[in-house]
Amino acid sequence: MWKSPAAISIGLAFIAGFADVASFVGADGIFCAHVTGNFVVLAADLARGARADEWLKLATFPLFVITVLVTTKVHVLRKPHTARLLLLLAAGFLGAAALAGALIPSGGPGLGRSAVVALLVVAMGVQNATHRLHPALGPMTTVMTGNVTGFLVETIAPGPPESAPKHRAGGWIIVAFAAGCAAGAFGVAHGGFAVLAIPAAVTLGVRVQLPREG
Repeated sequence: MWKSPAAISIGLAFIAGFADVASFVGADGIFCAHVTGNFVVLAADLARGARADEWLKLATFPLFVITVLVTTKVHVLRKPHTARLLLLLAAGFLGAAALAGALIPSGGPGLGRSAVVALLVVAMGVQNATHRLHPALGPMTTVMTGNVTGFLVETIAPGPPESAPKHRAGGWIIVAFAAGCAAGAFGVAHGGFAVLAIPAAVTLGVRVQLPREG
């Protein structure tokens, strides 16, 4: 049994919101968690006359796909105990993104920004895959549309009494994602990508909630 399933989901939601908005604000509209949204942004940019660096939005999708495939392969080789390992990898990529943001100029288009975005996409690819591979982590935290829909439906048409704790936890997950979005937006706007050290640290905190594997 994990120490606090609700705390795990809330922490992961905060991480995803922080990372996704950090890349969106810091890299001119690129999503790192909700990567399919980049197709929408790219199409809009192309219609308005895209800049030369818009390829980065398109590149996020194959990078995300490769990350999910590799993460799944790691799980297959190490299963069933991979949740702690995968979260450690996600924290490492987030920490590397923070370090790259601090050491390489990333305030505009160029190698620094591309490196940070790539590392964030990989980190969120690992988190996405980890959710699918370990359902006990709770509902998906990288995209909130389904969670918001489920929360609202259950608010009007509640399930059996035993589902009430899950419903309350769903509300806190949405709040945590929103808080992560706000923290990521203001953090990157005022402190640059170095603030990605925050979700890296939170990921390690979430990992502590999982049992040691052996």
